[in-house]
Amino acid sequence: MTARFRRFDVRVALIGVTAVFYALTFAPLYDELGPGVVSLSVVPVALAGWLFGLRAGLLAGAVAFPLNTVLLGLEDGANLDSVVWGGAVAGSAALMVGSVAGTLRDVTERLHAELERRWDVDGSVRASESTLRQLVEHVPAMIMAVANDGTVTYANRAIGGLDAAQVRGANVYNFVPRAHRDLFRTALERAFREGGETGYEIAGSADDEHPVLHVLRFGPVKKDGQVVATTLLSIDVSDSPK
Repeated sequence: MTARFRRFDVRVALIGVTAVFYALTFAPLYDELGPGVVSLSVVPVALAGWLFGLRAGLLAGAVAFPLNTVLLGLEDGANLDSVVWGGAVAGSAALMVGSVAGTLRDVTERLHAELERRWDVDGSVRASESTLRQLVEHVPAMIMAVANDGTVTYANRAIGGLDAAQVRGANVYNFVPRAHRDLFRTALERAFREGGETGYEIAGSADDEHPVLHVLRFGPVKKDGQVVATTLLSIDVSDSPK
């Protein structure tokens, strides 16, 4: 027997015990409370709705009408109209209570399922973000996101003696050699203005025997059709095979 089936079995037993207890105590309670005792029939009905949902609540409410009619008939069989009327009123109240309890149950279940789904999605997203962040942090290239005023909003590694966190918020031109700033500014402004990719290469030498070649690529970041930032990818291809 599975855990789910055992749980179902326990819930059915609980509703059954409540209904039987109501039926067995109806006569002595009727002597004390009169016809108003039928209001207690909403207890097993509400329990059915809450434990199993709207359909179960409505079904239990529908069963409450003939059950109350029979119980009232046993106590006051001489007044048939009163018996039928009392059973109908109690049945209607039970239906209403069952529908409310069942609806609340169904809404709660759907909300719980949605929260679980979102939690799973968020967990997957966080795992993906963590993997992507590790990949970006270890990629052999400098990656930045630059706002239109030149502010660095993201950097994947240290540069110029500053760690990645310190680079964020600085002006990107602080990290561009003075000799290349005009070329850099032209490419950056073009990326913002035209909304397309652009870039250039910088050739130089660390010494007489080791030539240096950097490739810089700019790509727009758009929101609602407007370029709000530019990504900068700087790769040292000096040792790449020609």
